[in-house]
Amino acid sequence: MSEEEAAAKGGGGGSALKKYGPLAAIVLLAQVVIAWVLITVTVGDKLSQNEPDWASDLLPQEKQQALTEEAGESDALPYFYTNEMLDQITANPAGTNAQRFVVAGVQLGLTGTNADGDLMTIKEVELDGEMTLKVANSLGLIKSVILEALSTRYIDQIENERAQFLMDVKVELNRKVFNKIPWGEEDDQKSFRIQEVIFTKLIIQ
Repeated sequence: MSEEEAAAKGGGGGSALKKYGPLAAIVLLAQVVIAWVLITVTVGDKLSQNEPDWASDLLPQEKQQALTEEAGESDALPYFYTNEMLDQITANPAGTNAQRFVVAGVQLGLTGTNADGDLMTIKEVELDGEMTLKVANSLGLIKSVILEALSTRYIDQIENERAQFLMDVKVELNRKVFNKIPWGEEDDQKSFRIQEVIFTKLIIQ
């Protein structure tokens, strides 16, 4: 092979590299960019999605727990309302054919919120004239709800399932009485509710 032929071949190889080299580099660079974009989008999205989900799941639980604990502390000592009409309620429990009776004394544990929606202290609830007046005016209905509960439960339910019975009475009193009383002005948030019902006396004969 002559030197001229070798030079021609060498020159052909160089021209091919010059011709296709930049194209290959561009393709390689494009693949790198695409791979980087895919990794950033997929992995980044997963991380960004997982983190807020975790945070959004956790924070409300913590807030809810704090609110529950706060409510438990504030509700632990409601103002206990009493009246002579509730001191002695006599009823014939269900299934006794009027042969047995129960005598109960009841107090209502009340909590209240003021016009701004803030929880009232025990003293504020106790001294609230509107609460005193409107609850006193509703005593007939309150006693009727308690009497109905005593008359429609069996003795075992009143005596052995006392916590559930008192919870049911509380729910019924709020639903039938306290939720229907117009508290405060129309544009404020003042209200009173029964947080707890307790027996001060329970005689079953």
